[in-house]
Amino acid sequence: MNYNRFRRSIPLLGMGDRENKILGERGMENVLIKGLAFDKKARIFFINNTELLKTICCRPAVKSQLLRHVLGLTVSAASLLVGTLKEQQRLSLKIQTSHSAHKLFADVDSLGNVRGYASDDLLKAPAESLDKMTIPQFIGDTGFIQIAKDVGMFRSFTGITDMPYRNIVDDLSHYFHQSEQTPTCFALHIVYTEDGQVQTSVGMLAQLLPGASKGLMGDIKEAIKPLPEIPPSKLNGETFGQVPFLFFKENIEIKEAIPVRAYCGCSKEMMISMLYSLGKEELNSACGKDDSIEVVCRGCGQSYLFEPHEIKKLLD
Repeated sequence: MNYNRFRRSIPLLGMGDRENKILGERGMENVLIKGLAFDKKARIFFINNTELLKTICCRPAVKSQLLRHVLGLTVSAASLLVGTLKEQQRLSLKIQTSHSAHKLFADVDSLGNVRGYASDDLLKAPAESLDKMTIPQFIGDTGFIQIAKDVGMFRSFTGITDMPYRNIVDDLSHYFHQSEQTPTCFALHIVYTEDGQVQTSVGMLAQLLPGASKGLMGDIKEAIKPLPEIPPSKLNGETFGQVPFLFFKENIEIKEAIPVRAYCGCSKEMMISMLYSLGKEELNSACGKDDSIEVVCRGCGQSYLFEPHEIKKLLD
């Protein structure tokens, strides 16, 4: 599949018939809507990333409901940050908890590719123990956020801040205040089914632009308070295109819509190095027993099976 075809951004001139038709054709596909509000003093992004979170957070390896939720918050926030990237830029987000081996990761690029995963130690942690924790207990007192941004031409910037709120959402707003001196607000809302699977997920990101008054962010936070009240019917196709107007009325101008989706980029060839890491003795043993070896990508959970004849060919 040619994933570059998804780069088609859709210019929106006020959500007319043509734009609504395009959004309508997308159905429940994940989409990020970018806009400017309050006389272009703030940029506002809305996202419906329901299918994205279903793919990433509902993998069999994610057994804990708490882990599913904190990973969902991390991935949802990262998918909103796609809107801040220019062509060929990439961004990596890491949430490091007070437990040194418990980490959450999300990677995004300007094409709308999103990847999210938890560290191996966190996936192996007993689900019953994790589910007894609150999010602040999970983050702990010494957790931190790290964001690395690849801006192209072999240049990158990395910022690190603490997590005083210990809830990921407000801590990310804190990061942009501290690391980039940009007043920022995240609002994320994830609804789960009775059996703990992702049912719907929507989010909003607001950032003040130069010249904005200090009190404007307060107005924005007040406007988006009803975010959890968006009915599922508003998340389907062209109706989602009207969601920004539910909160900002005539105070927002929609600029474009960008598709986002879960995409890792791994391949069987890329897993060969992981296969070699098992060592010649184990590989020879597998060949001798005529056993296959399964290698799993830690970034997306995709498994790749190496048959005995493939392993022998690598050894030769």
